[in-house]
Amino acid sequence: MTIYEELLEHDLNPFMLFDGDGKIKNFNKEAEFLLNFVSPKELFNLAVSYASQTFGFRREFISLSYDKQTFYAILVGYVSDDEIVLRLYKEVSGTKMLKIDTNLKETNIFTLIGLSKSTTLLGSNILIEEIYDVSIPLLKLNVNEFLLSLNNIFEQIKDAKNITLRVYLKTGEYEVINKKKYKIIAIEFVSKDKIEFYPLKVEAGKNDLLHVTSNKNSIKLELPLIV
Repeated sequence: MTIYEELLEHDLNPFMLFDGDGKIKNFNKEAEFLLNFVSPKELFNLAVSYASQTFGFRREFISLSYDKQTFYAILVGYVSDDEIVLRLYKEVSGTKMLKIDTNLKETNIFTLIGLSKSTTLLGSNILIEEIYDVSIPLLKLNVNEFLLSLNNIFEQIKDAKNITLRVYLKTGEYEVINKKKYKIIAIEFVSKDKIEFYPLKVEAGKNDLLHVTSNKNSIKLELPLIV
């Protein structure tokens, strides 16, 4: 690799080169990570929709969110009909030291999910397919704040026809708290219906140990496995 190729490979911002049919020809490490959460087709369509009318490059300031990653701008460029390049500019905030507060209580996460479900979905006709990793042990969390976030999710999905609810441990991802790594539990709600999610992020954002993300048909609540 040349020094320019090495620079691109280690760039903080995702970079992708597509051919004219939307297939990826080249990408860097950040793009490889991003592709875990968004399809190449969606990113190619994004590039095409913001490409300039004539050959050249165009930078656009837009707000994008894929899983936990947010972006504030994109750069799209092409000099022929055979290739188009897309670069996303990552939004980076200051690193915050996470601490385990003193209000954590040992509990069964599936018991709390059942409690939240029964109280918020009373009278709802929603059908829920539950896929649970029952090997998840008892864990410590702030019960009140967790139930607040979970109740908000159930409230927003109760008018959907059917939902798949998955509870699982994420593979290869960790939350670092006080320099110690903790596995991450994901509680994911997936629906064929569009879910209006915007009020939820404000509520969940009050707790640094709870992370909520969404796309057009799913909501995911994540928390560290503290035992």
